[in-house]
Amino acid sequence: MSIKKIDYSLYLVTDRSLVPEGKTFLGQIEQALEGGTTLVQLREKDTDTGPFIEFALKVKELTRRFGVPLIINDRIDVALAVDAEGVHIGQDDMPLAQARAILGPKKIIGVSCNNEKEAEEAIRGGADYLGIGAVWFTSTKKLVKQPLGIEGVQRILRSIESNPVPTVAIGGINTDNAGELIKGSQTGSLCLDGLAIVSAIMAADNPKATCQQFADIIQISKQSSVNKDVTTEAVIQYAIQAMKNIKSKGPMVHHITNYVVINDNANATLAVGASPIMSTNRSEVEDLAKVNGAMLLNMGTLNDIDTMILAAQANTRHGNPVVLDPVGCGATSFRKQTLARFLDECKLTVIKGNAGEILSMAGAGGKSRGVDSVGTYDEQRIIGAVKYLARQHDCIIGLTGPTDYVSDGDRVIAIDNGHRYLPLITGSGCMVSSVVACFVAANRDDYLLATVAGILTVTIASEIASEREYVNGPGTFRAALIDELFNLTDSPEIIRQYAKIRII
Repeated sequence: MSIKKIDYSLYLVTDRSLVPEGKTFLGQIEQALEGGTTLVQLREKDTDTGPFIEFALKVKELTRRFGVPLIINDRIDVALAVDAEGVHIGQDDMPLAQARAILGPKKIIGVSCNNEKEAEEAIRGGADYLGIGAVWFTSTKKLVKQPLGIEGVQRILRSIESNPVPTVAIGGINTDNAGELIKGSQTGSLCLDGLAIVSAIMAADNPKATCQQFADIIQISKQSSVNKDVTTEAVIQYAIQAMKNIKSKGPMVHHITNYVVINDNANATLAVGASPIMSTNRSEVEDLAKVNGAMLLNMGTLNDIDTMILAAQANTRHGNPVVLDPVGCGATSFRKQTLARFLDECKLTVIKGNAGEILSMAGAGGKSRGVDSVGTYDEQRIIGAVKYLARQHDCIIGLTGPTDYVSDGDRVIAIDNGHRYLPLITGSGCMVSSVVACFVAANRDDYLLATVAGILTVTIASEIASEREYVNGPGTFRAALIDELFNLTDSPEIIRQYAKIRII
């Protein structure tokens, strides 16, 4: 089965030496999966390559049956040989950049870290998740560094609040201390995404029951730690701070975009406080990714698809969000095939399109005329489509129209702002995507709310621009819109007067 969205909550790390007498290694893993294990890391430190591969294939049969990702510890060659979902590497293993270059953007790469510097470097290098530890002393691994304790885990989580990735803690964790660890390490905005367990599961007489107990502890502890429910006030407050963050950070946003809208997109990017670069030269993609804040790919002009994909992959390696605007993705067979390549070969952070494009992607009957969306759509169908696509592609989906909808697969936020002139200027949707890229570049703690903030900024600016005395139609409105993007992000508290947000 296809595994898209990763659940790190109950992460089993295997160790054959711990299997009780009368039990089998594969049997322990199978029971753990039956009990709710969400991810399996096969760790075979002293096994030769041939037997390791043979063994990994047997474990993969189990994990695939349960729809759970298989991670190989250290051995990238083994991960490639068995087509595992990813690898986990330590500080003394192959460098992350080389591992990513070998495995590509779609594989999961986790990195062990024991301090804030290691965590920062792993995130900057494009790690998909961090393994934080050891939390406590453990019999399964000889420690060369002092255990972190709960306070040390919290310290690392706090250090990554502005640029988070999923995190799991490892080392000496059992059913007696798991709840205390999750609750005690949370920072207010971040909580551990999961626990990596070795001996408590591998040495258990009943791994299924043990995993069920862990799963209950994790669920209860996470619910009481960080509340991910959003309110309209929280969305508005986030947008205000997000605007300030763009102005203070001034991130660069690399565009490979529609030729028709390059000038307006660059001006909108500057207006909100970011720095645009509109290069399509393949030779500088890697250098730009090293200093970039976000990558925007716009399918309006498709002259060099390979360069667009290479740019997305380079930015993923460097930990930068990638935004795709699937312009006209359902209009022609060529565009459908191109979209399939982006989805298959790139790790996307946000997909932002109009109703016709997004519904077409979801197989929900979106209609378009060329690159424009046509027709009206039932809200429940739209909500179902954005949630489905977000889960399927493990990214944020933003659908723009008379009402805008944004989802991470669980949460859905509707925005009822916007003026009727907005769709009457060429490339207004492309402009929204540029602004969204600016917001996710400077606000990496919650890509859902950052995307909402970007769309909200453009739609409110459009309403304010339309109120100018000299604005009599789309032509005069176009210039006023750029002005009001600047004014709004320069005085972000104004959005309180205009924001029309619904939490669905």
